[in-house]
Amino acid sequence: MPIIHELSSHLADLIAAGEVVERPASVAKELIENAIDAHATQITIEIEHGGISYLRIADNGCGMAAEDAPIAFRRHATSKLRTEEDLAAIGTLGFRGEALAAIASVSRIDLFTKQAETLAGLHLHLEAGVITEQEEAGCVTGTTMIIRDLFFNTPARMKFLRKDFTEAGYVISVVEHAAMSHPEIAFTMIRDGRQVFATAGNGKLIAPVFSVFGKEMTANLIEVPKFSREQVSAWGYITKPHAGRPNRSMQHFFVNGRYVKSRVMQAALEEAYRNQIITGKYPSGAIFLTLPLHLVDVNVHPAKTEVKFAQEKNVFDSVYIACKNALEQTDNVPEIRAADKRPTRQDTVSAQQQTLALPKEEAAVPSATPDIPTSKAQPAAPVPPKAEPPQAAEQASDPAAVKKGKYPVVDSYQMLGRTIKVRTLHTEAEKAMPLHQNRVKKPYVDADDFEEEEHKLGWDYLPQVAPQKESAAPARSDPEPPQTVQSAVRVLGEAFRTYIIAEDEKGILLIDKHAAHERMIFNRLRKEVDLPKQGLLSPVICEVTPAEYAALTEQLDEIRKIGFEIDPFGQNSFAVRAVPAYLDSAVIPETVAEMADKLMNNRVPVPDRLDDLIHTVSCKSAIKAGMDTSPEEMQDFCERVLADPEITCCPHGRPVTVRLSRYELDKMFKRVNQ
Repeated sequence: MPIIHELSSHLADLIAAGEVVERPASVAKELIENAIDAHATQITIEIEHGGISYLRIADNGCGMAAEDAPIAFRRHATSKLRTEEDLAAIGTLGFRGEALAAIASVSRIDLFTKQAETLAGLHLHLEAGVITEQEEAGCVTGTTMIIRDLFFNTPARMKFLRKDFTEAGYVISVVEHAAMSHPEIAFTMIRDGRQVFATAGNGKLIAPVFSVFGKEMTANLIEVPKFSREQVSAWGYITKPHAGRPNRSMQHFFVNGRYVKSRVMQAALEEAYRNQIITGKYPSGAIFLTLPLHLVDVNVHPAKTEVKFAQEKNVFDSVYIACKNALEQTDNVPEIRAADKRPTRQDTVSAQQQTLALPKEEAAVPSATPDIPTSKAQPAAPVPPKAEPPQAAEQASDPAAVKKGKYPVVDSYQMLGRTIKVRTLHTEAEKAMPLHQNRVKKPYVDADDFEEEEHKLGWDYLPQVAPQKESAAPARSDPEPPQTVQSAVRVLGEAFRTYIIAEDEKGILLIDKHAAHERMIFNRLRKEVDLPKQGLLSPVICEVTPAEYAALTEQLDEIRKIGFEIDPFGQNSFAVRAVPAYLDSAVIPETVAEMADKLMNNRVPVPDRLDDLIHTVSCKSAIKAGMDTSPEEMQDFCERVLADPEITCCPHGRPVTVRLSRYELDKMFKRVNQ
């Protein structure tokens, strides 16, 4: 008796439905993609009970002819593929030819469709994939699909569905992705008779992005200008580093107008935030990618949510560089905002009375708050020019005057098991102070003996005045008149001997001096100082998997640049003969495996242990909270922090600067109407 037999067409449709139709959101996705392919400019989605009992998709696209509509519900029937060459360049969204057949096999469907050149439309009614009614109908140009009683004939599938509210959330997510990928289309989402989502369809990406991310998160978004490399272009919107989220749920990736889940794009996005975001937080945003159709395979997943790239490195580089450029072009400074208060009738009357009582020039202050709050909503009052004290100006303009009345003092510091000697300049009073009180001064390395040590450790204290070699030079008896130095930032003071308070043309600044100084040193160590190598007495043999072996072999030159001497050693193993200094030999196999994992996920092969080492050195070298800092040092410090776009957060991701804009300050003191 034969045990192999051909399945019935109905059972085959049910199996296909299990691959394509998981929940109402799957149905909505397929039908919305068909509407987009039909060149619709308006798409309406309506659901009831989470889309399980009722789901309607209406569009104003090209519609279907009367002879084509019945064929569309057959398996492997499509208008988007003709030859096998078409599979290598798929530019449409819905293309498998199984979606309508799979949906029809597990639901009751009513189809209304009409083309612009025909007088009457067509109505089809299907039960479990079988057409039971076919007639002419009066309808508008386009297609309307009504899906009722999903999984009515497969009750076993119903137990995998969640509550109506949860299923409705999945459907709304599908609509949001479609709206972001096609801002030129007007989308309307209706749930249980109430509109919950809508876009204008004016082609502006920020409109659907604002609808998806919300007001608060959109205020922390920065635009990613388009960047192209090797026919691959990337652009979009990403959040500032301080606005990280505890998960990746708000990471949206699109390839050629299709929402996808891509580990390559995800790795590139997160690599751009390396050492800028708090550990345990993840960036958010919407990243769009365009590339030639033959360089991407979209037919690798039944639901078409995963794609395969022919040139993954170009994709990674395009997304990484585009996001990195965007992060470097913004200040990434979090802002303190006044709490929004819902105005009451009494507040409105009081505000009107205050406006009538104010002078004309004060009553003319704008009272409307924009939809997306920004520090530019209210122009800041001009900051009066700051006249620098004559003594400070003299010191800044004449280095010889800095030494006047001061004496060199050599202090010793322990760093990474080495004794580092530095020379500072002190007055007689400062020499009498305890060491911990005057150490906050700039420790200059002796120009003759300690220059190399200073370069290695990256001392970066303030103020920056070069040491003088000719100590016997006579002091000037008739100094030139002091020169007034205009600065864009003015230091107001210091809170808790930790946070510097300053103001500029945009508002009030709070600067964490330890976090800022730590970042300065960290950047210097990464850019200018190569960690020395240490040779091993005997090579360490590291065994890896075949996939890890291939990834490491392909990028051996990159690995050697970061301090490793590593060569293939037999099959699926490497011999490590030297590693960066301070790296414990016991963790070499784990470090090699970590580098392989990073390379397989298209990331930079720098091990986290080396970054942790640089973190430790910069943290120990930085000025500590609670140390005294003179006004001149704070002034110089603020100017350097604001002048360097890379000093936005400490190496651990904590913000360096927080801003309170003039407009928000006026709101707190009720000087403007909210």
